[in-house]
Amino acid sequence: MAIDKSKNNPMKLLWQYAGCKKFQLITASFYAVLGVFCGIVPYFCVAKMLSAFYYKTVTQDDILIYGLITIATYALKVYLSTISTMKSHEAAFSILRTLRTNITKKMEHIPMGVMLDKASGSYKMLVVDTVERIEKPFAHIVPEMTANIVTPLTIIVVLFVMDWRMALGAVATIPIGFLITMGQMIGYKEKSSRYFKANADMNDAIVEYVNGIEVIKAFNQSASSFGKFTNACKYYRDTTLEWWRSCWFFSAAGLSTLSSTLLVTLPLGAYLFMNGKIEFATFLTCAVLSMGISGPILASMTYAESFASVFQAFAQIDDFLNEKDQIRPEKNVQFNGSSFEFKNVTFGYKEKNVLNNISFKTAEKGVTAIVGHSGSGKSTIAKLMAGFWDVGKGDILLGGVSLSKIPFKQQMQKISYVAQDNYLFNTSILENIRMGRPEASDEEVYEAAKAAGCHEFISALENGYNTKAGDAGNRLSGGERQRITIARAILKNADVIILDEATAYADPENEAEIQKALSRLIHDKVLIVIAHRLSTIKNAEKILVIENGELADSGTHDELMKKCDLYKSMWERHIASSDSKEVA
Repeated sequence: MAIDKSKNNPMKLLWQYAGCKKFQLITASFYAVLGVFCGIVPYFCVAKMLSAFYYKTVTQDDILIYGLITIATYALKVYLSTISTMKSHEAAFSILRTLRTNITKKMEHIPMGVMLDKASGSYKMLVVDTVERIEKPFAHIVPEMTANIVTPLTIIVVLFVMDWRMALGAVATIPIGFLITMGQMIGYKEKSSRYFKANADMNDAIVEYVNGIEVIKAFNQSASSFGKFTNACKYYRDTTLEWWRSCWFFSAAGLSTLSSTLLVTLPLGAYLFMNGKIEFATFLTCAVLSMGISGPILASMTYAESFASVFQAFAQIDDFLNEKDQIRPEKNVQFNGSSFEFKNVTFGYKEKNVLNNISFKTAEKGVTAIVGHSGSGKSTIAKLMAGFWDVGKGDILLGGVSLSKIPFKQQMQKISYVAQDNYLFNTSILENIRMGRPEASDEEVYEAAKAAGCHEFISALENGYNTKAGDAGNRLSGGERQRITIARAILKNADVIILDEATAYADPENEAEIQKALSRLIHDKVLIVIAHRLSTIKNAEKILVIENGELADSGTHDELMKKCDLYKSMWERHIASSDSKEVA
């Protein structure tokens, strides 16, 4: 559910997001208003008793009756307020659950590249912190603000009925207080935008700092010397203090003035009473009731900041929910083989072209390797094959069918994609591998692990395959994580396996073993390899050489050594590097 852009009023936005819980919120507001009316009754009782004491007409029965009415109505007010709060919180938490579900469902439909372009801290903040800011409006603002608006209005109406002069005196300081507090809104849009940006940047920096703590310690750094982290925290602190300092005077002066209803009511009432223009009971009742005006108004004003926060939260949620989906059909297609074909593909992101009018076709079976210097566009090609983005111009075919016509689920069944940095869940290694095919037996998992060259090190762990991988697999080395994700891909048994530098963390011996295992498994499959060690793809059926987002050449290793100077120079540097390592 996305926000209607024409609705820029926070209350309208609240109402739109309330969805099927609107009736529950209305019911909560109704109970809150009833509680308000019950809360006004004690004011009358107190005024009546004080008046009776003044005129010396009070009796024990009066004290008992007014006392019981006061206790009963106050207890009823508390009861109705409790019911209102319970219902509003039930609605609020249901709405928050729906919002979080909508956000996570949206993640399944937007391009994976969009997800990868943002720091993980941003998504944590969106799903947890940003959505949490909406809880207060639904749980409190809707019912309580309704009650807090009805309360002073009701008192003011009663005051005008009793004596219009006392009523005007009671409300005289309110508009002045409002005008003073409005000073807080000077430059509000700019300050609030800077504050929320600073908050988001600090969240991203904290997540990055925690994730990179190993590197920071390894290079003898500290939190204070990790510039990005400290700068983000300082900027957030300075932005917050700057905003608060600009509001302190207006807030204190305005709220003090607004709540001073007796400042005019008492001298005015005393003057009228002394000149015989008002009864003492009326004077006393009006004075007591006037004290009940400012409290609800002040409570309502505390929600002003919440409204601004809510609007910012809605805007952030809406921006994400309005991200363009990858639209794919639902009807399965018929493939003609498993090769990829790029037809005049041009693709870029962040206003920069990465691939320029590139065309090629992978081998129908066996290994197709993609090589090139860092930043040439190799990984972008792999991600486009996996459907992370839709192409800007041109077309990509899988098995003779355009990716745009293949249901996402069918494409994922056809492909196993293994990246350089793959995620392991904090569950057993057995279950991490089994994610490739949830219905697989333990024996099939073991066979996939053996094929990926990770059976031995898994068996050597304290609990073997039942050992937990840790948060994001942090109990394992980079090479070990990669082999487990390769085992997951092998277990999936897809027609196409894409290894996007998936053996980068493996040592040469293990990488060679993985390549041998894969070569035995793909006799009837297509393997796409983004390679950083050329020796491992020397026997590939087809090698694509990418340079600056363009196809420089293609062919077998022997063919490229004869006709492609770029590939030849890359090979010679690779061999020289390997020889120097062996000598060392």
